[in-house]
Amino acid sequence: MRFSAMLLAVALGSAPLTACGDAPVTQPSDAKTCVELTRAGRVVAEQVLDSLAGRTLASLEADDPDHPFAAVDRLMRTSEFDDRARQLGCGRGELEVAACLAYQGLAQQAVGDLALEYLAPYFTACG
Repeated sequence: MRFSAMLLAVALGSAPLTACGDAPVTQPSDAKTCVELTRAGRVVAEQVLDSLAGRTLASLEADDPDHPFAAVDRLMRTSEFDDRARQLGCGRGELEVAACLAYQGLAQQAVGDLALEYLAPYFTACG
């Protein structure tokens, strides 16, 4: 499903928090490392999980029949993460490892089948 592929792009193109005491990186443009980029991706993933909590595909289609995942697409900003990953020189393998660490515990935040489907690429990539 296209939706799952988008999560993988964000998960693989995102990063962690900065040094102790610094504010967490929440925007891809603020990331200075690939790890920070994956932490920003986690922030987005949490926002998406909140927006999908308890939702069904039917309810998303009722909101926007032609583009049921439009709201999720806006939250994910996949191209921003992809662009920043390229600027930082982040490799896919490096991002996978960082995302697996950054995304730990998200499964407990998933409410409903759509939220679990959203996280499926994470589970696949992280084993």
